[in-house]
Amino acid sequence: MQQFTSIKGAIHIHSRYSDGSDGMERIIRDAKASGLDYVIVTDHNVLKAKALGWEGWHDGVLVVIGCEISPKAGHCVALNVTDCHKLYKLPPSEYLARVKEQGGMAFVAHPEGSVNRGLNLKLNAWSHWDSPDYAGLEVWSYMHDWIRGCNLFNMRHYIRQPDAHVSGPGPEVLSLWDRLAATRRVAGIGALDNHGANFPLRKCCWALLKVFPHEFAFKTIRTHALVPPLTGRSSEDVAALLAALAGARCYIDYAPLGDATGFSFTAEQGGHEYHMGDELSAAAGPVKFAVRSPRPASIALLRDGRVEQTAEGSQLDCAASGAGVYRVEARIGGRAWVFSNHIYVRE
Repeated sequence: MQQFTSIKGAIHIHSRYSDGSDGMERIIRDAKASGLDYVIVTDHNVLKAKALGWEGWHDGVLVVIGCEISPKAGHCVALNVTDCHKLYKLPPSEYLARVKEQGGMAFVAHPEGSVNRGLNLKLNAWSHWDSPDYAGLEVWSYMHDWIRGCNLFNMRHYIRQPDAHVSGPGPEVLSLWDRLAATRRVAGIGALDNHGANFPLRKCCWALLKVFPHEFAFKTIRTHALVPPLTGRSSEDVAALLAALAGARCYIDYAPLGDATGFSFTAEQGGHEYHMGDELSAAAGPVKFAVRSPRPASIALLRDGRVEQTAEGSQLDCAASGAGVYRVEARIGGRAWVFSNHIYVRE
């Protein structure tokens, strides 16, 4: 049985190569200071940082360079691509196929979209769910969670007390994710969509306000990936990280409530251990689930989006009740903390 190690990082970061405030040196420095193992930079429609050699290991941080393909019809984060030139001019069905042709992988960005009339913000929701060419979606995006109820009148409090306005993944997105997972593997990742110290709403009168530097954002939503032992060789380790994300071998945490390093969600069948992203056959025998948390929490095991079993504390053990897609949610003090990917028990 392959052994995995857990690495944590931040996904969906913008640098000066598009509309972020910071250069790559500062992003890497802040990632290291925040205790991250990796960071994924996804500037809008450009791969300049990759062309300049920024992908790979830098000062103990594994840097991955992708791009955010940003048409009006729906955005995605494209990883492991070598060319994203003018893909934003294509409809999603076409640009997703182009990403796949390159050997890349696409994750639907902020799938629920964002509409905030008071701040002159409108991002269309993703509507191309029948495509087979995306690997997953951003289940929880920090900036889009935070900004949901923000307006010009309450913005000062939102900026001074951002944690008070972060509530977790939207129930519609979670429900959609569970429905999609019933048909095929669909990875869920956490994202920031952070632009550094520049306020991301360029069209409003607050455009020059300095908020959410990377050193702050890197301590919020992280994605922990289960990878084989890292080698220190950039190309191999980047490939291992991307394989873990695309394979749904990862989970999301909200760091202000506690570091979830050490969290695990596994299944046992016939003496073999399985991890998030793995598929099992219900006909092959009984399946037992085990959840382990590094700190006490309210743990819920969900099957097909419905709560199957709950526990208070640091562990949950139970048997699968049949075929379905199973995942875990953990909360601390009633607040969203950890969201696992699915383990798939098929008919």
